[in-house]
Amino acid sequence: MTCLPYPHSSQHQETISRVCYKKESIIRCQKEWDNGETGRSVHNVLPKVKTTPTPWQRPEIMFVTGHGPFPTYLKRFNIRSSDSCVCGKLGNPLHYATSCLFTTSYHLTKPSADLEPLWWKRVMNNNNSRSKIKKLIHFIAENESLLFPKDGDNN
Repeated sequence: MTCLPYPHSSQHQETISRVCYKKESIIRCQKEWDNGETGRSVHNVLPKVKTTPTPWQRPEIMFVTGHGPFPTYLKRFNIRSSDSCVCGKLGNPLHYATSCLFTTSYHLTKPSADLEPLWWKRVMNNNNSRSKIKKLIHFIAENESLLFPKDGDNN
């Protein structure tokens, strides 16, 4: 996108230049966001670059990124020796939010594999679901000894 200077006042030209710079920046950021290799879980939920912040709090960010009190994340950084839940299933956010026997109070409806991307968008845009997620993250963080196998157990 090329912006041509407006022939009137320099103040008007400056305003147009700022608008063009903002548009060009968003276009550039969108290309980088679409073609990036990291942040794909967030990209699936927030595919469009915006200049306004998303109203997520820390627990919601931890849930959608998988960065937090999840065995899959903790094993990745060698903080835990297993990426499994104590029940033997993969200990990722989707497991705890939909199928773990120890977190049924916080369960959301489990999506079919083909509808999972849509599920993430709907859950993260629904205030009631996000409230459950906040409570779930708090519960997991407070009950790691119940939910995670003891180090050395590989379930």
